[in-house]
Amino acid sequence: MKNQLFNKIFYLTVGNLIFSCLLLFIYKMFRYHFDIVPLIQSMQLVTKRFVLEIFILFLILLVTSKLQLRVFNQIKISKPLLVTLLKLTFILLVSLVASLIVNYYFQYFQHLKDPIVTVKWIMDNTNIYFAGVLYLFFLFLFSFALIGNVFISTILTSIVFIGIGFIHYNKLNLRAEPLYPYDYKQFYQMKDVIPMISEYVSYSQVITVIIVLSLVITAILLFLRNIGIALWLRGCIFLLSLIMVYSYSNFPKTFMKSFVENNKITIVKWDQIDNYEVNGFLFGFISNLQNDNYQRPKGYSKQKVQDTARKYVSSSERSSNKGSTPNIIFLMSESFWDPTRLNVEFSGDPLPHIRQLITEHSGGNVLSPVFGGTTANVEFEALTGFTTSFLNSGVIAYQDIIDRKPFVPSIVSDLEEKGYSTLAIHPYKKVFYKRDIAYRTFGFNQFLDEDTMKHNKRKPGGVISDLSLTHEILDNIKEQDKPLFIHAVSMQNHMPYNPGAYKENQIKVSGLTPESTDTLEVYSEGIRRSDEALQVLVEGLQKLDEPTIVVFWGDHLPILGANMAIYKEAGYDDENPDINEYKYSETPLLIYSNFKMKKEQYEFISPFYLGPIIYELSGMEPPPFYNLLEKLRKEMGISALKGQIIMQSDRKFVTKPTKELKQVLEDYRLLEYDLLKGNQYSLDLLYH
Repeated sequence: MKNQLFNKIFYLTVGNLIFSCLLLFIYKMFRYHFDIVPLIQSMQLVTKRFVLEIFILFLILLVTSKLQLRVFNQIKISKPLLVTLLKLTFILLVSLVASLIVNYYFQYFQHLKDPIVTVKWIMDNTNIYFAGVLYLFFLFLFSFALIGNVFISTILTSIVFIGIGFIHYNKLNLRAEPLYPYDYKQFYQMKDVIPMISEYVSYSQVITVIIVLSLVITAILLFLRNIGIALWLRGCIFLLSLIMVYSYSNFPKTFMKSFVENNKITIVKWDQIDNYEVNGFLFGFISNLQNDNYQRPKGYSKQKVQDTARKYVSSSERSSNKGSTPNIIFLMSESFWDPTRLNVEFSGDPLPHIRQLITEHSGGNVLSPVFGGTTANVEFEALTGFTTSFLNSGVIAYQDIIDRKPFVPSIVSDLEEKGYSTLAIHPYKKVFYKRDIAYRTFGFNQFLDEDTMKHNKRKPGGVISDLSLTHEILDNIKEQDKPLFIHAVSMQNHMPYNPGAYKENQIKVSGLTPESTDTLEVYSEGIRRSDEALQVLVEGLQKLDEPTIVVFWGDHLPILGANMAIYKEAGYDDENPDINEYKYSETPLLIYSNFKMKKEQYEFISPFYLGPIIYELSGMEPPPFYNLLEKLRKEMGISALKGQIIMQSDRKFVTKPTKELKQVLEDYRLLEYDLLKGNQYSLDLLYH
């Protein structure tokens, strides 16, 4: 009896509230001649009045509750078809309201939780907003058709969607990069990711949401009678919603293409930040569902690939010292960057050793293709000589491409042909970014991770220190009879930079807020220790008789506060966005050798040039593929590629490439595609 009373009160309240909103909406639409924009503007200007009008309508309807119940009971007996129609209407309205709310939150998260900017975007892009609402509406209906309970399906689906929006917010806030469909591949690594972002995640909030959600679902199941509809009707809803969700998700290839275009949705594939800002989170996200990770070049064929490859096989050979086989160490240092570039005061220099070494040896800057994360794409460029600029936005080469090939040529395989032993070292989980698979595909003889390293002393923060990694490198060089190539990726300076990460921060910072000061001091202490570990490596190599080259560079700039907070506070931003493109990408580069070697200065270079540069400096014979890269760097004067950006050695952007440069870049794209994803027609020509 109590349950029946509760159900009556609940459905009357919810039904009348929804009906009040619907009535007022229809009235306002008539008043504004079915133009949604002035309606939204008036709602924003007189929000309190709008709420009051809904409340008055709601009270008027509640007064007629007894009449509504009497009419409903009569309809139930005499017109069961009308009852089904009312139930269906209720389900549709609940799904519509949920869609409106969820799409608002998508934009709220897209605009970093700024409600004013969110409302302004909705007002300026009403067509896009409601096109997104329609897509979500069909997703909610699809969920209902599967689950059969409109309340549970709506709550669960809303939680999932808002959760996705929240993940997008955190990624955008921390790394200035939107959430992509490809990112789901990292979900199985979440137990390893969470400790890295613990500073920005409230465990109590997550637990609270889970408990509340469980209680609500339990209450619905126990006390609220389901609005059941015939199974055949649910089947129809399932079929219709499935067709619409598929058509929406694949809109470039379906009848929804014209609908999307008519609603002023313009996909910006070459600039994903702009894509999400212009089209909103929802269409920014689903536009990437259609992106192949690497688009097949036009005219791809065996004949065309081999003809292109032969152009670089026949390139003029430079003199090489075929007897030269020095040990080569690629040491990519996690988030290694010079914090003194910030406009704040430091009590000391956190990286005195590398500064001195760069004056004595080759060095400069690497232009990282990423900011704050996606380390795997940086080492991918360095090992393969391939640029990530040709990959679609959001693609992580190790996870999305490399694991589909049994073999991909790289500096690893080429050095093995020259008699080298090859070793990869990463003091963390071997499965992270699928490194275990990627390194096997490249042909590494051995891979040492945190479980197999002999030196595994950890810093107070929990990860293995750079000093331990240094000792691991030195021991392996001493134990190996053959020339050795080591690719090492450190972990010490990975975010978060929480107070107490080290027992003492030797370098003090002034000129920032206390919270920012704590973060920057922890980061600077980590950099100071990495700099000392590098010096230990150099001193250890100086004691060896074996000629050895070390290529040391930072993978990307660190995440210093949410939404670039410390960079902004320290005045690091430049008014010129072009300058910011490289200011937020440059990391230190050192090319050290314990024997006499030509000294060169590299103002800044992309990581994919590191292989050819080492071959040139050491005098080793390069694989023909490197001739293409050398032509791009030396003859074309191109120092870096990042996304759609082409940069010259004088830091100028190439906006109008010459016909010859366009051809070299087309050749690069074609041959990279062939070796990385295609049929490897050029393999025997470009890698002997």
